[in-house]
Amino acid sequence: MRTTLAGRLVRIRKSAARLWLGIREWSGDAAYERYQKAHARRGGGAAQLSRRDFYLAQLERRYSRVSRCC
Repeated sequence: MRTTLAGRLVRIRKSAARLWLGIREWSGDAAYERYQKAHARRGGGAAQLSRRDFYLAQLERRYSRVSRCC
């Protein structure tokens, strides 16, 4: 009985972790972690941005274009 309960708890914990990661990906909160992984895959040609600099670069990219809202 204990192994069944322990197995269920492990599955619940893994499911919760996948759900949390999905929420972070959907909301854009995991963007810096994705950037770090991509930077590591490409190699160290350019210096890696700090979390703060990455955030500022994202804001600049998002709001430097023309907006047609008004």
